[in-house]
Amino acid sequence: MFRTGLLYIHILLAMTWVGGILFVGWGLFPATMKFGYALQRKILLAVMKWAHPFLIAAGFFVIVTGFLLGVTFGPLTSIDLMMETSYGRKWLLAFGTGIFTLFWGTFVGFLQMKRLFQADFYWVEAENGRFLPLYKELFRLALLESVEGLGFLVLLYIMVTF
Repeated sequence: MFRTGLLYIHILLAMTWVGGILFVGWGLFPATMKFGYALQRKILLAVMKWAHPFLIAAGFFVIVTGFLLGVTFGPLTSIDLMMETSYGRKWLLAFGTGIFTLFWGTFVGFLQMKRLFQADFYWVEAENGRFLPLYKELFRLALLESVEGLGFLVLLYIMVTF
């Protein structure tokens, strides 16, 4: 019964983490393109500064509950079981992918986004009709953030094949 509740919490947190990232990237960001560059920048920076700690917490607790489900309340009672069973290897792969994805989003994607949105140069240039520097940086940021999206897809694939 406790394990089932923990699984529900794990899934809810995963939906919050992935859904929050997808909402910002595929919902909020495209919607702000309707505004001028100064307002777009202000909205996105404010939302990410506010939402990022919650998304990090959700990702962290997805990893913690995943650990608990596999090790503490699950079948992985030894390193041998992790290495020698299909479930153990998939669990290790999912655990490592989750940690990598959270760290990438926290220490690469978010920091690069913050750097871009705090750098006046790109936004002033765009306001003055010179869009290329901003568009190049936004494209670079999208590539960096796609690593996090790829991590989510890998995690989903692993979970579906369990």
